[in-house]
Amino acid sequence: MICPSYATWCRSFPKATLATLAFLAFAEACGASSSPVAMGSGGAASTVGAGSGGRSGSAGAPNNGASGGAGLGGKLGTGGGSGGGTGGASEAGSGGIGGGTGGGTGAGNSGTGGGTIPWRCPPGPFTGTPIPAGAAPTLIKGAPPTTDAFNMYSFGNVEGPVWIDGALYFSDMKNGDLPLSRIVTISEADVVSIFLEDSGTNGLAVDPDGNLVSANHKKQGIVRFHLPDKTPSTVLSTYGGKPFNSPNDLTIRRDGTIYFTDPTLQNFANPPQGGPSQGTRVYQIAPGAGTATVITDYVNQPNGITLSLDEQTLFVSGGSGVKTYPITASGVAMSGVSFGPADVQNTNTDGMAVDCAGNLYVTVVNTTNVIVVGPGGAKVGTIVVTGPSAVTNVAFGGAEHKTLYITGQGNDTQRGVFKIQLNFPGMPY
Repeated sequence: MICPSYATWCRSFPKATLATLAFLAFAEACGASSSPVAMGSGGAASTVGAGSGGRSGSAGAPNNGASGGAGLGGKLGTGGGSGGGTGGASEAGSGGIGGGTGGGTGAGNSGTGGGTIPWRCPPGPFTGTPIPAGAAPTLIKGAPPTTDAFNMYSFGNVEGPVWIDGALYFSDMKNGDLPLSRIVTISEADVVSIFLEDSGTNGLAVDPDGNLVSANHKKQGIVRFHLPDKTPSTVLSTYGGKPFNSPNDLTIRRDGTIYFTDPTLQNFANPPQGGPSQGTRVYQIAPGAGTATVITDYVNQPNGITLSLDEQTLFVSGGSGVKTYPITASGVAMSGVSFGPADVQNTNTDGMAVDCAGNLYVTVVNTTNVIVVGPGGAKVGTIVVTGPSAVTNVAFGGAEHKTLYITGQGNDTQRGVFKIQLNFPGMPY
């Protein structure tokens, strides 16, 4: 066919809202090189940036009403803003359309093989205190179910909360070494459902493609569950020719780098890598790598792990309290620095999450306290949870990401998922 100008092509569509479809149809018929749209690194906020080779461009900042770009046949990217959202952008894989035109939420519709870009903080500033006066956590009824055959009347552990696409996912674990576990979900309306039986999971995270990634006891490694079909695939399960001990928690950078902890907390009897100070370590899996790399000097039962908002600092918790490790172009620093008030220094600590002001929320082992630590290390406050024998982890979720979900262990009348509304939004795990 003879290709018209792009503007003429667009006018052939009856509504302006079909402009993105017009671009894709034009590119399909005439080739992307015939279009005036910027390729590679994208264009300005008002253009559609399509990445060569199928990865979206960096154009289109969120909250500006622009249309997010989508790579043809590409995988989920980190660039390309969709209009007017809450700081999030969405792109799609294989022919998908990322974001909408104008004032959208940044969620967009994904194409075949696409996913939702992990949530980003909305613009600040975030001032004042994150904890409203008088606020207290409340138990979500039936989360997890405690009267079914899985864990009726027994001691259990609730762990690994992560918020993905309108629901909280968490691990419901039995007690003991390499325990059985399942994944349970809670909707925004507090409806509880069993998502996956016999998942073998502990800590959970969401990757840049919108899939669920787990620190997994069953496989003694890192296992990804494709959403929404739940198909599992093992990312990695050995180091030095031996299985990992019992991967506990993990966090994922926007470029897909996975950081995870591997203590013996769920495998005391026979840890393949060795016990504390010998084989309990923190690892990194680079994007596409088939091996893990030992990172940091944290060898005393590393437990929780998370990233700062700018992904320039790695926080690790465990038997030696909370430590920070700078991340540079050359990698993660091996030497860490103790961080936070006395409540979390040289104290056994567990799961963590960060809010959009940069505050770190730390669960303290064998207590019901969540310590909130400011970006500079000063104590901001304490959230006390009534009910569990101990708190284990935290994650932000809900419509505005201002709901802090707190997991707790205990017997059938103690363990569960608790929630509290805060003043600041925060990260989904």
